[in-house]
Amino acid sequence: MHRLFTLFVLMLTLAISSSSLLAADSLAKPGKFDDEEILISERLGTKYDTIVVKEFSTKGAEITNIDDEEMKLLQDAEKDIAKALAASTVKYLKKHGIFKKVEANGSTRSKAIILQGKITKFNGGVGAAKWFLGFAAPKSAKTNISIDAELVDATTGTVLVKIKDVRSGGEGNSLGSGNMTKAFMVQAEDEGEELAEFIKEIY
Repeated sequence: MHRLFTLFVLMLTLAISSSSLLAADSLAKPGKFDDEEILISERLGTKYDTIVVKEFSTKGAEITNIDDEEMKLLQDAEKDIAKALAASTVKYLKKHGIFKKVEANGSTRSKAIILQGKITKFNGGVGAAKWFLGFAAPKSAKTNISIDAELVDATTGTVLVKIKDVRSGGEGNSLGSGNMTKAFMVQAEDEGEELAEFIKEIY
């Protein structure tokens, strides 16, 4: 009985040690987005010195809680919102100074990673959350944008990181429907800043 107990303790110790080693090999999630999947065990800086930021697509994006007047304004502003997200990401990546080269929609090369993705949803918001008053409202009720993003090895096409996020803010629609696109623009810029910060933390 004593030998069985000793064997059990030994096996438990080995299992805990193995789990600890696996945990140590995995990069910690920065916790900046709703969903983060890190598929690498080494920091980005061990392999990459260049990042190419692709402009996010808005094709097929879900549009909800937006009336006909707001829809026209959104259609006119969609490209600018996507450009604002990319420009903000590039701006803050350059500010952090972690990569030798930061390129917007540039050509791919060795030792480079690509940041690419889609704006998957434009949500005009519901009730008070649409009119700047819903501070305590859930994200789903607020004026917000949703994104899917990934970091990809430029040479092999291997996906290194996957991100999903809903970005809302206090800009709201308090000045009428014309302000909604301004809210989306600010949220896109904020998302770009957060993407750059996330990448810095795993670099």
